[in-house]
Amino acid sequence: MKDKKSHLRFDFSVSQAGFILSLLFDFIILYFDIKIGLICLSLIVLLAIYNLRLNRKKNKQLLEYIETLTLNIDTASKDTLLKFPFPILISEYNGDIIWYNHKFLNTVKNKKLIGKNLKDEFPELYSAVLEGKNKIEKFEYEGAFFDVLVTVVEVEEGKNEKRFLNLFYFVDVTDFVILQKKYEIQNVVFGYLTIDNYEDVLNSAPEVSKSSIVSEIEKRITDWFYNQIRSDVFLMKYERDKYFFICNKEAFYKMQERRFNILEQIKEVNLYNKIIPTISCGIGIRQDSIFQAQKDAKTALDMALSRGGDQFVIFHDGKFEFFGGKTKEHEKRSKVRSRVMAQTIKEIVKHSDKIFIIGHQYFDLDCLGAAVGLSKLCLNLGKEVYIVINSYNPTIKNFLQVLLDDPQYQNIIIDQQKALKMKTKTSLLFVVDTQRTSYIDMPQMILEFEKIIVIDHHRRPADWIEQALICYSETYASSVSELVAELLSYEGIKLKKFEAEILLAGIMIDTRGFTKNVGVRTFEVATYLRENDAMPEAIKEYLKEDLESYILKSQLISNLEIIYSNIALVVDYSQVCRDNVIIAKVADELLNIKGIDASFVVCKIENSVLISGRSNGKINVQVILEKIGGGGHLETAGARLENRSIEEAKEVLLKAIQEYINENRNI
Repeated sequence: MKDKKSHLRFDFSVSQAGFILSLLFDFIILYFDIKIGLICLSLIVLLAIYNLRLNRKKNKQLLEYIETLTLNIDTASKDTLLKFPFPILISEYNGDIIWYNHKFLNTVKNKKLIGKNLKDEFPELYSAVLEGKNKIEKFEYEGAFFDVLVTVVEVEEGKNEKRFLNLFYFVDVTDFVILQKKYEIQNVVFGYLTIDNYEDVLNSAPEVSKSSIVSEIEKRITDWFYNQIRSDVFLMKYERDKYFFICNKEAFYKMQERRFNILEQIKEVNLYNKIIPTISCGIGIRQDSIFQAQKDAKTALDMALSRGGDQFVIFHDGKFEFFGGKTKEHEKRSKVRSRVMAQTIKEIVKHSDKIFIIGHQYFDLDCLGAAVGLSKLCLNLGKEVYIVINSYNPTIKNFLQVLLDDPQYQNIIIDQQKALKMKTKTSLLFVVDTQRTSYIDMPQMILEFEKIIVIDHHRRPADWIEQALICYSETYASSVSELVAELLSYEGIKLKKFEAEILLAGIMIDTRGFTKNVGVRTFEVATYLRENDAMPEAIKEYLKEDLESYILKSQLISNLEIIYSNIALVVDYSQVCRDNVIIAKVADELLNIKGIDASFVVCKIENSVLISGRSNGKINVQVILEKIGGGGHLETAGARLENRSIEEAKEVLLKAIQEYINENRNI
């Protein structure tokens, strides 16, 4: 009982202050009029006695309430609660706090909580009760950590009355958490860092500036690691444009806090160089093995480079995390890799009996152009080749008909079922215009083939096709049709007019009529296709949209919202759009509005919400849509959300945009 009285004693501080003030006031009255002063004094004494008796009665009622509580629990349990060495808290099932022991009182630093509710004082405990949890790990309060055990106890009020109480047992794990954090920050972090465009930067600068540029880049890298991070870091340059570093996780956290701002600092190097230098870094984190951390760092660096560079990629616990990647890819000047790739692909095709070509969901013109180009390469080598299509974009319908009208291509388009029956152990599978397993039109095909070649122009995602023999991914390229047409030009293959036009159409669609993401090699490929009688006028005729599509575009644009003053957003609430081509066209159209740097169009088709993003280069739509499972390029990206309402999809997109803006504001 002593413990209970110490917890439940009534606070008289307010009434005592009032009593003292009343006495002082009465003494003043006595000074002027003794008779009235004595009457007031008598009243004050009577009120004090009444107040004292009232407080004692309340205190007794509260003690009886707690006594009833403990009497409803057996003697052993009652004794355990009172003498338990860990903090204990008891609440009503609705969260009202009714009792706690000395240990808990010390934990909350003598804060009076009787009668208050868990919802206000300990929201996490309240949520645990609602969710039916029986344990909360590492519950933090005032800098201390506890594992909290939650128990629901049934007590009897009378013969037929029962009620439920929540018992919380607090086990102090503060020392363990601190030790765990100390151990965690000692995890091995290994990183590879490379200058993406070392040769191009130096070649773009006058001879007298080259040594100064190299020196400035090296100075900024070493300064960032040793002076800005200021932690245990070992950095070593092992080639003229390559570094590796080893540090602990504490240093890594400091890098992360700065959001790897070395990416921006390197871009500030301007000593008469016409090309801005960029860097890429891959980081691997392991608890126990520096060798495995090094392997993970190499994997992360490969991922960073395949995504166009200018970014940090962290590979930890089997997952990738991306930072940066805001710079538009520069066209590579050397054609050596392309020529080597053409020869390698040719040799693999020669040693395959049948070749199958697939693309992403809703096979589009870029997919078709690449598929036709690869088919031509295989046919020239005397190989049996098939294009496997499950779903396709309406824009390719006319081109498909032209293809099927040619005797050589009459039986080339098949479905998945037929392809799987025809394949053999030595068959080869080409995957074009995607390297993302979740975007492939027929994922089952990936599992059935031992030999896979991927040709793509998008940044590599986390769920890329790892089992591919070759992943020919060039993010500088305008389209996958450009890459395939370039391979054909190296082989000197003569194309039929319709083959050249389908390839050129794929390039025209992805470059918006040679106005976006084009380089010297894009025009070189276009020249090769034009030499093979491709007619842009004929392609434009095939690509003309009908009146219904034109009206639908106008309806969608009428839903335009402007957010953050420079981002256009269209949401198809009425769900009138049933064509993903229209979505992309509307997104393109919105960029023509003055002051708009990026556009997003959200439409629901069947059970999927499609999001198309476009940019003029000032905002990286690929990074934004990657946050919600999409991907693409800095200027062109898309995402698909399954089993979401259009309102939910909009909220997810807005959250991703807000995160992107906050991240770039902090750099």
